[in-house]
Amino acid sequence: MARLLFTAKEFGSLADPLCPPTRKKLEDLIGMPVQYMQQSHSNNVSVVSKIGILQADTDSLISPSKEFALAVRVADCMPLLLYSKNVVAAVHVGRKGLLNEVALKTVEKMKTLSSEQITGVVGPHICGDCYEVGEQMATQIHQTHPATGGKKNYLNLFAGLKEQLAGIPVENLNICTMENQRYFSYRARKDDARQVGVIAL
Repeated sequence: MARLLFTAKEFGSLADPLCPPTRKKLEDLIGMPVQYMQQSHSNNVSVVSKIGILQADTDSLISPSKEFALAVRVADCMPLLLYSKNVVAAVHVGRKGLLNEVALKTVEKMKTLSSEQITGVVGPHICGDCYEVGEQMATQIHQTHPATGGKKNYLNLFAGLKEQLAGIPVENLNICTMENQRYFSYRARKDDARQVGVIAL
């Protein structure tokens, strides 16, 4: 059974995952090392079999190991944690990640590792009532991902993700980073800080 958690502002920022005090605080909390990634809004997916310092240029970590946890750092983007009986994944999904299908690519890769009955959880992120973008961008994304529509010029990223991952049960914790002061939000407060989603077997 997978174990997972999402931190809040009270825990502290993990914008710099190489910062020893914060990294150690998280590792002490969960009782194991944590693998981070250098996120770049790509659709690069990395399978990790042993712990390293920082996985470069990727937005999805997948692992069958029980020796360490995986982390995704966010402020307003979606921290998607996926798990099956034998494999877990941490995925960074923002507007660009939805368009480049990083979550779908992650699920496909998990299946090649014999994952069955994959389930997901999305932690704190900006909600569809708060994520306003330009009219041209909104129109373009609504056309390619109709579920993201709602209020004019607003994007519902979670609805788009659910549409994209049809057949995969994904729970939304329904915590908006822009509305909730307990979480870092670049949109609301210009925070450079980051909270994390963490998952381990």
